[in-house]
Amino acid sequence: MYQVVDFFTKQPVSPNSFVFTDSETPWEVLVDLDLAKQKLILEDFKRESPRLTKYLPLLPLKKPEDFVSLQEIATPLLRSKKIGHDLNIDLLFKLEGKNQTGSFKDRGSALEISVAKELGAKAIILASTGNMAASCACYASSAKIPCYILVPEGVPMNKMAQVIAFGGRIVQIKGTYNDAAALAEKIARKMNFYLAGDYAFRIEGQKTAAFELADQLAFDVPDVVIVPMGCGTNIAAYAKGFAEYLQLGLIKKIPQMIGVEASGADAIVRSFNQGAKTITPLKTINTIASAIAVPDPIDGIKALDAIYSTQGQAIAVSDQEILEAQHHLAKYEGVFAETSSAATIAALSKIKNLSGKKVVCILTGDGLKDASLVLKSSTKPLTIYPDENEFLRLYHTEFFDSNNMFFSDKNKVLFTTSPSIDEISKNIKNLFSAQYSEDYLSRIKLILDKILHKGKQITISDLQDSIQEALEAQPVSKKKIFSVLDYQVTTRKDQKSHANIKINIAGFEQDGQADGAGPVDAAISALRNACQNKIDFTLLDYKVEVRNHGVDALVHVELKLAKNNVFSVGRGVSPDIIQASIEAFEEAYNEE
Repeated sequence: MYQVVDFFTKQPVSPNSFVFTDSETPWEVLVDLDLAKQKLILEDFKRESPRLTKYLPLLPLKKPEDFVSLQEIATPLLRSKKIGHDLNIDLLFKLEGKNQTGSFKDRGSALEISVAKELGAKAIILASTGNMAASCACYASSAKIPCYILVPEGVPMNKMAQVIAFGGRIVQIKGTYNDAAALAEKIARKMNFYLAGDYAFRIEGQKTAAFELADQLAFDVPDVVIVPMGCGTNIAAYAKGFAEYLQLGLIKKIPQMIGVEASGADAIVRSFNQGAKTITPLKTINTIASAIAVPDPIDGIKALDAIYSTQGQAIAVSDQEILEAQHHLAKYEGVFAETSSAATIAALSKIKNLSGKKVVCILTGDGLKDASLVLKSSTKPLTIYPDENEFLRLYHTEFFDSNNMFFSDKNKVLFTTSPSIDEISKNIKNLFSAQYSEDYLSRIKLILDKILHKGKQITISDLQDSIQEALEAQPVSKKKIFSVLDYQVTTRKDQKSHANIKINIAGFEQDGQADGAGPVDAAISALRNACQNKIDFTLLDYKVEVRNHGVDALVHVELKLAKNNVFSVGRGVSPDIIQASIEAFEEAYNEE
């Protein structure tokens, strides 16, 4: 029915554990397609609706009736409405993010967990950058097999939440994906666990995406298929799936395979550009595309083989290009794809001789897998009072006409000294395509000057945040009953922090002091002590957000107070978390 062989020699191998790989060369599974063809009535097979269980006769299972299924159906194949037209290509998107756990990994996981169950493995272990972790945990839970997952530090919490929900046992590893993968393999051999991941059997599950794509196109396969590459397994799986359909006589050609990596993790692309057939691991990687951030692709050799054998290409795209592509895909096509998936869209403009061809971009994951990257590139939604005049105030400032997504280097320095109103206006127009009144520009200048006084240079990100702060600020006509005149906070190692606060409340100056577990706690407690004789309050909520990198990044604080049985919310922004907290308190206290 099937045999496991060395990928290069095609000679059978005899594993002595549930680890289906070798330290020197990768392994592969060869299904007996001649036997499968004898059992299939191809005309009936062609008419059958595409779904994962349709392809069981072509998968390496001795007991297909025990296949671990979650009632998978075909993922959507959508034709482009704008991007393809602009490039003069017939462009389609394969939405693999519509699988059970939101990524293409479910195809391989369904098969791997079925194989592990069939072989009698007592547990499953794997390394993952997030998507495979969620997928394997899901299918292992369905099969009632314990699942242990090693992830490198920094995996998006959205993906970790899925793993936890499915009952997966997570351990974070101080190192890269490859460090986690090496440890997982050692543990699998030591404990006799099934090693899941980008190894021999996973490709067999993921090749079903190529079967399904051919079925959806009535067996008239595209000219080009573009796939994001992390470990390289998926592009190898597509190539293998098309090759097997060709061998079965179901299609007439294999598409050109094009693999895309992030330029900060481009080991396969570098090998391709050198004409090599082996992979040189990268010493370091740096990309926001966490799902394809792999320094030493486990199946890089198979990926290169897939590309070379189809006269394909390997292309690298920058993080900025990926973010722009993700935004354009969502805005113009109505498809919110994971950042790593959008690499295929970013690559389109770099591929030569595409005009007039049918092209499929594989979108491997759903955008909700890591929405935080979109939020960091966007303008945070404004908050207003439930008053139509507040909305109209924003509307007439042309706030909604400005760019709400920004992809250039947000750390670029704009001002090192206090800018003029004219300088601020020109930068806002050039960067965000927005224009604001003299009043708002003055408010923005006050905020920028305050940041500069703290010794921080003004970056693009700071300007963007200051615009938002100015638009959200209370109108100056509102009565300000409370203000902080000055404060001093001291903190020492392993000791309580101490704060002294001087305030003006309803025309009276008062002092307050307090100790706290930390500087912010001490400052808020000192404010409480200073205000207590006038108006009491309760701190209901306190949120901190840092939207950019660096120790001098602006800190956004939002806190919620209850005073005189009325709730109020205040916001503050500063490179100093204490000042941001005090500003937020001040705004909340002054709300009517």
